[in-house]
Amino acid sequence: MHGPQQPYPTHGYPQPYPFQQYPPPKKKRTGLIVVAVLAAVVLVGGGITAAILVKGGGEQAVPEPEAADSGVIAQEVDAEPVEYGDVVVIDACTVMPASLLEEVGFRDAAHGWHSQVYLPRSVPVADATVKPQSDAISMCLYESTAEGGIERFTLSVRQPPFNHMGTAGYVGKDDTPVTVAGLKGSVSPGLSPDSFDASLVSADGKAQVNLGASRMGNVKEITDPKATFMVLLERVAANFAKGPQGRTTHVHTGRYASVPNACEILSSERFQEITSSKDSGVVEADYYEQETADRFEDTSLYSNLQECRRLSPEWWDAGNRGQRKALKISLRTYRDAGMAIKDAQDCNPDSPSRKVTGEAAMSAEKIGDGAACSYLQGDSPTISFLAGRTQVRLTGYGDWAPDDPKAYVQAFTPIAQKLADEVRKAIG
Repeated sequence: MHGPQQPYPTHGYPQPYPFQQYPPPKKKRTGLIVVAVLAAVVLVGGGITAAILVKGGGEQAVPEPEAADSGVIAQEVDAEPVEYGDVVVIDACTVMPASLLEEVGFRDAAHGWHSQVYLPRSVPVADATVKPQSDAISMCLYESTAEGGIERFTLSVRQPPFNHMGTAGYVGKDDTPVTVAGLKGSVSPGLSPDSFDASLVSADGKAQVNLGASRMGNVKEITDPKATFMVLLERVAANFAKGPQGRTTHVHTGRYASVPNACEILSSERFQEITSSKDSGVVEADYYEQETADRFEDTSLYSNLQECRRLSPEWWDAGNRGQRKALKISLRTYRDAGMAIKDAQDCNPDSPSRKVTGEAAMSAEKIGDGAACSYLQGDSPTISFLAGRTQVRLTGYGDWAPDDPKAYVQAFTPIAQKLADEVRKAIG
């Protein structure tokens, strides 16, 4: 811990509810006892009927919450591929798009959590210094977020000089050699009977893909997981054999259509400005296709989360760990600012999250549109603040970021103030 918990400070600027003083508990309504009555108001012109249910104690029944939006994130393909140095990168999510998974029979995974490692733009030869690594230059993961969903699919792409190809084409004793779409590789069993892994090497030997499928049998319609995996592998192999086919990004749709990608907010230029380091050009991003619905008293609060992490070239250098720098931005955008104020509890000392991650160091200066603070996420310091209808978290990884939340919030206050204005302008 970082010293005794301080009382919630009093600022000279107004702080929105619920961070000021919690209102007294609502009193129960009194009056005549009314037998359950259904009152209907019919708006003839619009053809709309609204019903209100009154309980026996005179209390109005709580209405059913509105269903959360589905499909607020979609994949979009830019036909122009990107390059790392003089190598044209094969994008993993373009090789295995969400639509492919859905066609094979895994709709929930296709429309759940998407995790992506990719290059938003080309990296010049002079800056393409990362080599040779085991971590893939491009990766695409899909996992079901449906109730009871545990199926997961991962595709990773490795290309030199970013990656070493020492094990490309290796067939282990438990592996089965295969040739799919003219490409040689192997299939191996996973940790469960309905889980499998496969590896394929491009015709020129300069690229490798690894496909992993976990718990496919969780989808009741999948009666033969091995056969289904081979169908998926054939589709992936056909796309992989085409070589680079552009770059897939994630964009918001529906009521969130105006929300930019988190990797645009945490741009390469901003990363370099904050960390005083070069940007490797490789980003790690997470998206959730479904809107999240939380409850606050009798109100439903709807939001969507996206995250982006950028890394310095030294991040992959095991011999230079002291120089490694990474920065992640987390953007939880609500339908409106009122929902954000009610649900964003990071800096409320009485919130459950404070009991889990420990005390928060409050900002002495105004940041954004509410209380701002810093706390630890694991071993990494985070600053959290509100900007319009978005809760923003900025987390630093590596020795460059102060470990102590008090020092972190002081160091990052000017950065957060500027970022809050830009997020509010971009998102509202």
